Amino acid sequence: MARGSRSVGRAAAAPAPASPPPAAPMPAAQPAQPGLMAQMASTAAGVAVGSAVGHVVGSAITGVFSGGSSEPAKAAAPAQV
Repeated sequence: MARGSRSVGRAAAAPAPASPPPAAPMPAAQPAQPGLMAQMASTAAGVAVGSAVGHVVGSAITGVFSGGSSEPAKAAAPAQV
């Protein structure tokens, strides 16, 4: 055989056929989002509850720190002239 020549008797290996690309996975179904009015109603309800709780807690704290007592207030002494 001559230098640099190739054997003609062997056929070149054909490339393997490309496999089809894998199918894209199905995205998970997302639950339906509530409408705009439902979101507004939910937000308004949360604000109302938070406001009511805040007022109750605020008045309770104010009552504790105001120094109020269960004794009735003493009448002021008449002024001496």
